[in-house]
Amino acid sequence: MTQYQGKTVDEAIQNGLKKIQIDRDKVAITVVSEPVHGWFGRLKKEAIVDITIKPVSVTKTPQSAKVSAGASTGATSSRTTQSKPLKNAKTSPTFDHPSGQRVAAKRDEDIERNVDATADVRQREGDHPHAKSSLTSAEVADSVAASTETTSTVSTTATMSSAVDQSQSAGLTDSTDSITSISATTQLTPEELKARQRANQARLDDNLEAVANYLLDVLEQLGISADAEADTYHHGATITFMTEQEGLLIGRHGRTLNALQVLGNTFMLRQGMQHFELMLDVAGYRERRASTLKRLADNTARDVIAGGETELLDPMPAYERKVIHTQLAKNTHVTTFSQGREPRRGVVVAPR
Repeated sequence: MTQYQGKTVDEAIQNGLKKIQIDRDKVAITVVSEPVHGWFGRLKKEAIVDITIKPVSVTKTPQSAKVSAGASTGATSSRTTQSKPLKNAKTSPTFDHPSGQRVAAKRDEDIERNVDATADVRQREGDHPHAKSSLTSAEVADSVAASTETTSTVSTTATMSSAVDQSQSAGLTDSTDSITSISATTQLTPEELKARQRANQARLDDNLEAVANYLLDVLEQLGISADAEADTYHHGATITFMTEQEGLLIGRHGRTLNALQVLGNTFMLRQGMQHFELMLDVAGYRERRASTLKRLADNTARDVIAGGETELLDPMPAYERKVIHTQLAKNTHVTTFSQGREPRRGVVVAPR
């Protein structure tokens, strides 16, 4: 007996039918108990029903599978095998229950698929079990000739490749000589090299003058009056501003100066100056900032060693993070690495 509950009898029946997934006309329903209500109409006990599936009537109908055989391999005569039931084909019962109908339909579909496959095989091989396809003498001769031709082609290809290798090895010395002569002709004379260096320096001076004027225009928009001078080194340059408004130009923790530096590097990149580092300075601020960062690195390392906990420093530009990494590189008790994404990327100091 399968019992289901609900606030009402109908709800209990629907819960049962939904759970066993069957129609109502295919089950027998017995009400075990009605719902009981207490004070103020509150439900005290739910209704209980018993649902039993009605017996399923099964009727068997023979299901035959027909097989049509293909034409025989004879030259002038052909015959067709009459439709015969398969030896292993069983009758598929018909069920009134929906699940039984689905099973029967699937079984019939599988039988028809097997019959079609068997018919195709017999049509290819012939009706007789020993009538398998075989190559004639002419076909065998053709296949042998094709294989011989393929073998000769492969051997010819191998011979050609070996000849090419020999010719390449023979001409290696000539190629080397030609490459040496080309490299010799492409070498610049001292005068040409000096001329190219002067051209590059002139291009750098023009770009530095352009970026300095651009930054001075920005400062003018900020209400800061200043002058600028540039010093170049191996792979970059430093522009130093002279102004009486140093604090306003530097900003809190150098943020205004750092922002101007980002604009300057972007300007140089637009001018085609790849891998060029532009540094902005005012009144020796960069040197003082580097000393402050070194002290910060030492103090943070001391705290990490004493407490044994990792510390994350405030976000810094890349060149300031480099000062921290360089200062603590030789410290055997702590390790440093950067964490986060620009512009919120900072240095982490952790114990080893």
